[in-house]
Amino acid sequence: MANRALKLGIAALLVVGVTRPLAPQSTGADQPTMAVSDFEGFLLGEAGNSGPVGKAVSSMLITELSGRPGLKVIERYRLQELLTEQKLSLSGRVDAATASQVGKMIGAQYLVFGQVSGVASSMRMDVRLVDAETGEILEVQKLTDKPTELLSMVEKLADLFMANLKLTPPSARPKAESIPVNATIEFSRGVDFQDKGDTARAIEHYRKALEIYPNFLEAKKALDALEKKGGDDR
Repeated sequence: MANRALKLGIAALLVVGVTRPLAPQSTGADQPTMAVSDFEGFLLGEAGNSGPVGKAVSSMLITELSGRPGLKVIERYRLQELLTEQKLSLSGRVDAATASQVGKMIGAQYLVFGQVSGVASSMRMDVRLVDAETGEILEVQKLTDKPTELLSMVEKLADLFMANLKLTPPSARPKAESIPVNATIEFSRGVDFQDKGDTARAIEHYRKALEIYPNFLEAKKALDALEKKGGDDR
């Protein structure tokens, strides 16, 4: 396996990858299915402001991958429901037996696991792609950049996985915008409260994220989904 170092744009995004080639995948009914577990980790902003950014990164990566042709991605909350029903966990370093069990249960060939750590000036992701049938680690990626460039990091990670799966990345897209650290923290808190069933507080934090950064599409998507469910009638 080879180590790689790449730089992306002004942000000087550092990507170090270790990969194991995967068999080419066909399109249509045979297209690969991927599930992204909740990443672990916190982001510490200024004045001690912090949030469970791992869940936010997982949510953003699922959205990014879902927009790629030739790949099916299990929705985050559907995955959580299945894991809860079966009393399984995908946190930490999953063993081969659990990976195989979860993969068969949800119909996924590949599972993604990761850890995120960050402060106001720097963020690091350690992410691995696992064969759900064998539990073998097929690819490892390490990305480092400023927390404001989180969206660029997520896009780059999706590009790397798509390349390994022999799938074509988008030919053209707008440059990823920088997201203020406090907006990411508020979004992370919203995801966490939504997971805990506290819809009111989830909506509160999604709205705060959008107040800080109105173009935060992931926060807007989450807020719209809750409001359509009648979240404001509390």
